[in-house]
Amino acid sequence: MNVADFLAAFRADLQDEEQPYLWSDQELVRYLNAAVQEANERALLTEDRSTPAVCVIPLQAGVATYALHPSVLQVKRVTLRGRPLDETSIESLDCEYRDWESRNGHPRRFIFAQASGSMPPQLRLVSTPVAADVVNLTVYRGALKPLCEDRDTEKPELPVRFHEQLKDWVYRCAYLKQDAETLDKAKAADFEAIFVGNFGQRPDANVQRKQRDRRSPIVRFTW
Repeated sequence: MNVADFLAAFRADLQDEEQPYLWSDQELVRYLNAAVQEANERALLTEDRSTPAVCVIPLQAGVATYALHPSVLQVKRVTLRGRPLDETSIESLDCEYRDWESRNGHPRRFIFAQASGSMPPQLRLVSTPVAADVVNLTVYRGALKPLCEDRDTEKPELPVRFHEQLKDWVYRCAYLKQDAETLDKAKAADFEAIFVGNFGQRPDANVQRKQRDRRSPIVRFTW
């Protein structure tokens, strides 16, 4: 389904086919973008190992921590010169090595920190590289580019079999619009429950906070 297909289906299902519309095209496409992100965060549907801006990280000597593309939700695999690096955590390293933060050499482990507030997702290499090199990532990510009502032939960056199920989140958002003719919290809750049944619960925020504590200074790139 492309954007035009979604808009036609939304208006038919929501009985909003006559102008002035209760929900504008811009609002509905914004809800659709939110649905794509929610589906990716809940079910990790988009695996990527080939997009250079996302999956290729140039290393600098003396720099251990790197900002990742803002779409990255999780890092599945990291390789350096074809060799996989082992994922670890700050807590594990603290138990093993008192001086791990000051170690320099060939990286053999990595720590992934999810995005938090204005901070992008990050990758911390252990040990700190001593020479320029490149690491390659396999990640789970969100959409690279949001959909737009003006580009109505574009499709969500998800497998086609999930497109129909995205509508439930759109309807959930539509019925939460603060307007006397649109607000219906009961319907919104029903559609959210259907969406959760298809894509799962949202990751627990407390667990995510524990995973991204004690950040290191980062090197930023212009994407």
